[in-house]
Amino acid sequence: MKNYITFLIISIQQLLFQSAIADDFLWSERRRLLTIVDTLSFSEEYVVINTQENELSLRTVEKDLYVATCATGSGRKLEGEKKWYKWQFYTPPGKFKIERKSKDPLWIRPTWDFIENNEEIPIFAEDRRRFQRGLLGEYALYFAPGYMIHGTVFEINLGKSITHGCVRLGSEDLAFLFEEVDVGCAVYIY
Repeated sequence: MKNYITFLIISIQQLLFQSAIADDFLWSERRRLLTIVDTLSFSEEYVVINTQENELSLRTVEKDLYVATCATGSGRKLEGEKKWYKWQFYTPPGKFKIERKSKDPLWIRPTWDFIENNEEIPIFAEDRRRFQRGLLGEYALYFAPGYMIHGTVFEINLGKSITHGCVRLGSEDLAFLFEEVDVGCAVYIY
């Protein structure tokens, strides 16, 4: 709740200062939220992912601690031969939290990857073709079912909306974030 209120305050402040004429409602809302925030810890860290600018930042209420270029969901659609084989690859907007962290994460290839690469879809979940190491970088931070912040072997594509929904970071930025952020840290995506 603290992170959400803090995020709202920052958003409202940005709106107020970007607008030449501030509306009375926004000013009163800002004052109301600031009174709530007075009880919060200003050193609490949270992650913000801007999918329009492909930028990830680690912040506190007072300042940006770290800013990195990332890659986010393309929004592209994919359909397979079966009617239930339908996907849209976007990075989900909203408030999340880091659920778990992993070193040397294992990628379990989903069905859409086989369709996209025009390969036979394995019948069994334990089929060896589904498991690959090294494609997700050295670390992964899981924030929602099927979504994570991870590395990439194609760092040239950072700054683009090109992923299947996960957030990709360069290896140095990912190592920093992995060490700095704890499980439970809030993640805001817009």
